[in-house]
Amino acid sequence: MKFLMKLLKRREVVVVLLLAIVVAVVGAINPVFVRPATLIDIVTSALILILLGVGESFVIITRGIDVSVGAVMGFAAVCLGLAANAGLSVPLSFGIAVLAGLVAGAISGAGVAFFKVPPIIMTLGTMGVLRGLMPVMTGGSWIDAVPQTVKNFAAARFLGLPATIWITLAIVIVTTIVLRRVRVARYFYPVGDNEEGAFLLGIPVAATKFAAYVISGGFAGIAAIFFVSQLSFVPMQAGSGQEMRAVAASVLGGVSLAGGLGTPIAPLVGGVFLTAIDSILVFLKVPAFWNDAVAGAILLAVVLFDYKIRTMMENEKKKARMLGRASGGLSGGLASGRKPADAQEGLR
Repeated sequence: MKFLMKLLKRREVVVVLLLAIVVAVVGAINPVFVRPATLIDIVTSALILILLGVGESFVIITRGIDVSVGAVMGFAAVCLGLAANAGLSVPLSFGIAVLAGLVAGAISGAGVAFFKVPPIIMTLGTMGVLRGLMPVMTGGSWIDAVPQTVKNFAAARFLGLPATIWITLAIVIVTTIVLRRVRVARYFYPVGDNEEGAFLLGIPVAATKFAAYVISGGFAGIAAIFFVSQLSFVPMQAGSGQEMRAVAASVLGGVSLAGGLGTPIAPLVGGVFLTAIDSILVFLKVPAFWNDAVAGAILLAVVLFDYKIRTMMENEKKKARMLGRASGGLSGGLASGRKPADAQEGLR
């Protein structure tokens, strides 16, 4: 029972249970929704959001925010499309997309970490610059098509499932293990939890923040690969609106907006949940314009819930410190009340 209660305190577990309940209810209303093919399509559609959320979670853990991830993905998608249509090999084109994301993330990271620009301002600026560059690079038109070799990436299957699902799962698992096991990777948590304390411990705070934005940009570049291979063309609005969904997916799954808490599993759970909600609205024949309203309502509820949980945790920590001090003072008083003979005996 204790193990179950401890498990239910984890946001990821609660969201998974909630998702299972919602899917079961909708499946009872419309059995087509719970067919394996439909569920696989939902997970496949969530992959881009999951990747953006994993990158975003690094920034949020350091108590920052990156509202440029959608634009970075769009910019990387344009770079990929232009490179592939120019005759470059698929691996090289994919590498260019990831590199474009890393460079864009490095620009945001440098502004936040080294020039102390507030994250929201810096990433908004990066978003504006990238959105402006995209039509300049393409001459103001969409990239209508990409080579079939690029499309093959999304079409590949392994063990009956799209290979992209296995790749995303592997990325999330490896990233989680690295954050748990590699000492340097764990620097993100103390920086987000207590920046001054992390600095006093010798943690390179600025470099850690910079790395978080670079990682976020890199994941946006990977998401661009999935996006282009799935869609087969690059619209100018590529990635538009994905910024807040990436934040929502991360926070919904358990990454705290106050920093210092969360794992890459959070955006995996949150991304699937948000995508499932979109699909549920379609199956229930709810007009498409309600999607943004529902997503916004979920994000608002998640933020309020996150704030409440964080406040409760802080209050518990304060109570524990106060009790510790009280018990320490009591012990000290008792110790000071010992007889001289007792004190001498204690020194022996």
